[in-house]
This record gives sequence, structure tokens and C-alpha cells, in this order.
Amino acid sequence: MRTNAVQIVFALLLLVLAGAAEEMLPKLLGAGFPMLLSAALVLSTVLGAPRAILFAVAAGGFEDSLSSLPILASASFFLVAALLVRRTEHPIVATAVAYPAYQAWLAVWTSSLGGGVFGRMLVAVPLGFAAACAVWAVVFVAMRKAAVYEQD
Repeated sequence: MRTNAVQIVFALLLLVLAGAAEEMLPKLLGAGFPMLLSAALVLSTVLGAPRAILFAVAAGGFEDSLSSLPILASASFFLVAALLVRRTEHPIVATAVAYPAYQAWLAVWTSSLGGGVFGRMLVAVPLGFAAACAVWAVVFVAMRKAAVYEQD
């Protein structure tokens, strides 16, 4: 029981901190650092499928509310991306590549984005890679230090 409570608190803390970091970090050509997407994809490799699905939908819903996107615009992409990252052998690369795909997904869902679609796609590659590496490093160090998943 204690382990489940620690895991829930860790997931909620990660969700809030990733959302705050995404809002506070600068935006380039309308594209920001995908901290919530990276957090959802990182935890999808660590958690079991039901928990990964729940966290991906929660992170996507949080992204929708922060960005004023239509309902389930981000949540549906986060869910599909989390399930696909679970199947790959190189999850960090898949996490970095997911952000340009997310920009294309948003171009389909919304009529006008800040900045051009091609400029956002071009900037999304390095931003996605930087966010993926940072979130992977921070999450795994924090999980090891806090012994979050030691009893599973």
C-alpha cells in the first residue's frame, strides 16, 4: 500500500512539474519544450500498461487545458505515442521523434497555430530531443533516489 501511494504522489508531482516547466520555458517559432509529452513517454516505459495509459491520458488532458486545445486533441496523441514507445527498442529516440509528429497532429486538429507548420516542425526536432534527454535523466535519477519502484 505504501508503494502505491508513493508512486501516485511521484506521478502527480511529475505531472505538475512537467506542466509548469512547459509553460515557463521559452517558445521558439510557436513550439515549446514538450515536457508533458516526454514525461508521459518516459513513464510508459517504466509503468505497466494500465498505469501508463492512465498517466498518458492525464498528461494529454493537462496539455489540452494548458494550451486551450480541443478536448482529447493531445490526450489521444499521448495515448497512441505512449503505447508505441513501449514497443520500441530505443525509447529515447522515439520520444524525441514523437514531438515533430505531435506538431503535425496539432496542425490537423487546429486551424491556426502560432508560427508556420514547417517552422514548428523544423524547431520541434531539437526541442524534442533536448526535452526527451532532460526528462529521461531527471525522472530516472529521481526514481532511483526516491526508490519509487523498488517493491514492484
